[in-house]
Amino acid sequence: MSIQSEAAYRFQNDAIRRSDQLTARVLRLWGRVPVDDLDGGWELVESEMVAAVSNVAVQNAASGGRMVSTVGRADGVASGDMVVPHAFAGIDGAGRDSAGLLHGAVTTTKEQIGRGVAPHSAFLAGASYLAAMTKTAVADLARSSAAVASAGRGYVRYIRVVNPGACDRCAILAGSDRFSKPFQRHPSCRCTSAPIRDGDATPDGLLASPEEHFASLSREEQDRIYGKAGAEAIRMGADPIQVVGARRGASGMSYSRANPRFPGQRLRMQRVQIGRNPDGSPIMGYTTIEGVTKRGVYGRAQMRVGEEFARVGNRHYSTAKRARLMPETIMELTNDPDLRRALLRDAGYLQTPLRDRSTNAWIQERLRQQQLDRVTADTFYRSLGIDLY
Repeated sequence: MSIQSEAAYRFQNDAIRRSDQLTARVLRLWGRVPVDDLDGGWELVESEMVAAVSNVAVQNAASGGRMVSTVGRADGVASGDMVVPHAFAGIDGAGRDSAGLLHGAVTTTKEQIGRGVAPHSAFLAGASYLAAMTKTAVADLARSSAAVASAGRGYVRYIRVVNPGACDRCAILAGSDRFSKPFQRHPSCRCTSAPIRDGDATPDGLLASPEEHFASLSREEQDRIYGKAGAEAIRMGADPIQVVGARRGASGMSYSRANPRFPGQRLRMQRVQIGRNPDGSPIMGYTTIEGVTKRGVYGRAQMRVGEEFARVGNRHYSTAKRARLMPETIMELTNDPDLRRALLRDAGYLQTPLRDRSTNAWIQERLRQQQLDRVTADTFYRSLGIDLY
């Protein structure tokens, strides 16, 4: 097994371990909420639950940065910008407030009770929602932060690290693709990604195609994942993608509408309009309000470059007027490695490592970098018709 694959699987295994431990903790907290006082009970556990989820997201982001550094050294890729782990705290994969996502457990339970479901069963439905959304949120952020760290080193491609117990929907996605394409996954998907240099062969220990993944399995595992009939068809020469597609359609991938949702579950990964194309059609993307106050990482950076702040609606704090794009949207907008890094720095997900902190010169150095990135970002966004205000 190569250094690259060892680092990739270590990152994945650590993320899965943290996810399992987090889910158990979240469910213990949910167990303290009395079903006859959902709102009151939720107020008592919400802050601890949100903090636990944010802590794991930050740990995963830091772990992803270490994984990319290990892969980069093995590939002979020069060091680059560093991922900012705390930029991934307090949000889900779509950039929405994680507190609102987790509160869906209360909404789910209430809606089930409203439909006549017994309170105990409704409470279990809320627990199922909470477990699935917790796993999905931290997994999405682990993948997103690893992609950001990869962009910081100039990588433009990734190899899908298929979890050993992956379902058929994930198995048929084994192989490499460009970071500019969304990472397909279903709720609670445990697959991750590792950077790969453009044009390089797949590192030893990672899987280059669905066929290679199928061949790596025992006959029993093939039958379990693809079904006996499907596995036999593949062994006879059928295309795994066609076999799975015929049986399942697109169910579950990328939060497909074909995939049933939990009662009361909000649509996650929902894009908002961020601009208009020359023909008048909307440009859609993911944004987040996390970190946009004057106390947040992104907000403090906006203050340094002279951005305006305003209080919106009934929010307690003023927030930056400039919208903050999520990494997924930035990665989709350009394949240029240098431009991608500048946009990720501008949005607060990357920062240039400082060589010398012995004097205050580094403060001016970072400010100059932020100002340059802002000019680069504004010029690029305007050229596309994107308006972040």
